Amino acid sequence: MSGAHSQSPRFATLTTSTLARLPVLASKTVRALAFWLAVVFPVAYLPLLSGGVGAGELLPFLAVLAGNVLALTVGHDYAR
Repeated sequence: MSGAHSQSPRFATLTTSTLARLPVLASKTVRALAFWLAVVFPVAYLPLLSGGVGAGELLPFLAVLAGNVLALTVGHDYAR
C-alpha cells in the first residue's frame, strides 16, 4: 500500500505541470492556425472580386476581409 502512495505525488506533479503548459500549447496552436488562415484567406477574394463587388457581394467580401484582418492580427507572432 505504501508503494501506491509513493507514486501519488509524482503523478500529481506530472498532472500539474501538464496542466500548467496547456495554455501555452493552446496559445501556440491558435497562433499557428490564425497564421495559416491569414495565408489562405486571400484565395477567397478571387471569386468575390472577379465579378465586381456589388450589393450582393459586399457583405461576404467584408466578412472575408474582417476574418483576414483578425487572422493577421492573431497570427502575426507565429514562429518567432
